[in-house]
Amino acid sequence: MVQPLLSLSGTNDRGTIPMKRYVLTLAWILWAHETAQVGEQIIDRGYTAIDSFETRQLCHVAMTDYAALKLVRQGRIRVEFSCLPEQANPKAPRSAVG
Repeated sequence: MVQPLLSLSGTNDRGTIPMKRYVLTLAWILWAHETAQVGEQIIDRGYTAIDSFETRQLCHVAMTDYAALKLVRQGRIRVEFSCLPEQANPKAPRSAVG
């Protein structure tokens, strides 16, 4: 994914056209979101970054491996995994990214 860092149009004070610069996003982050049930109440225990990957596909492979662990599915603790680009905040409302 390539995102513009500086997007200027026209000429600068020297009469030259400024160069556009771009930032290349290389990392996808595997996040774990943990919730626990205490009595009738659901407690949000927060997000933890598990690992980073160069591609979304590699992140999804790892996410499948983590989700298959039996310890994730036992008891009153629930862990949900997601893959998001490195600049994304997992706590913010999301669209269908990962």
